[in-house]
Amino acid sequence: MHDLSKRLRGGDFRQAVAAVAALRHLDPASGARLVPPLNTGDEQRAFQLLIARLVAEGGVHALAARWRDLPSPRWREMLLSEIGQAFHLWVDEGTIELLLAALDDPDVQVARRAVGPLIGCLREWPGKERKKTAKTLRGKAALEAWDQAAAWLTPARRARIAQAVTAALDRCADNPKALTWPDDYIELLGHSATRTDQRAIARLEGFRKMAGETRRSEVEALDPENLPWPTSMLAEKKGLAPGTPFVRIWSKPTGLLDLKRLEEAIERIRRREG
Repeated sequence: MHDLSKRLRGGDFRQAVAAVAALRHLDPASGARLVPPLNTGDEQRAFQLLIARLVAEGGVHALAARWRDLPSPRWREMLLSEIGQAFHLWVDEGTIELLLAALDDPDVQVARRAVGPLIGCLREWPGKERKKTAKTLRGKAALEAWDQAAAWLTPARRARIAQAVTAALDRCADNPKALTWPDDYIELLGHSATRTDQRAIARLEGFRKMAGETRRSEVEALDPENLPWPTSMLAEKKGLAPGTPFVRIWSKPTGLLDLKRLEEAIERIRRREG
């Protein structure tokens, strides 16, 4: 117990967030006694202790309810990042509500952090991918957590996700790259909207003109008499004769949305009953 309190007030944010997750398993009175007073001027520790107090007294539901009141977009984003990386520590129906609240965060850099964990909960994991992910203890724990959380993603919550994602895509309709991970937003919409949601379908159809291959390969012929240093070293190591022609292949981003993920999202929505 003393170790838990120490981590809550410590300087390691990851450890502090894991300690907050552990408070879920204690009764409110015991949990509240472990949270030090909120009398620090350090922004990080103040944030840690605030979320710890909320979770200790009312569970993750309380944290979700107060999401808009939490200070500092930076620490809200970091909290979501930690939850996403250790979702198995946060398997709780309140965490779903937390992610839904975060998806509507006014700061786009914060909201984007809710997208990945929600995709993990909503997507179907093919057998091969599931088997590969489950090879590590952490991967196995993540799969079990996402499977359990999927049961809490009711049609009503999926509709809330679809509404929030469609609104975010609408705001960036002319420049979806402003969302940082627009392809993830598109995938999440594909996992949450239904075929009766014509607004969502229209928004995704409108992105077709911005979609294609996300990377392209370019081939550059190198001057055999003036090879770049790494290439000349490699040629010498392999015993290649001077003057041997070389080409360099570049893989460059196109700036386009991922057409394959876009089409998959549209197809999922068109198949899903309302």
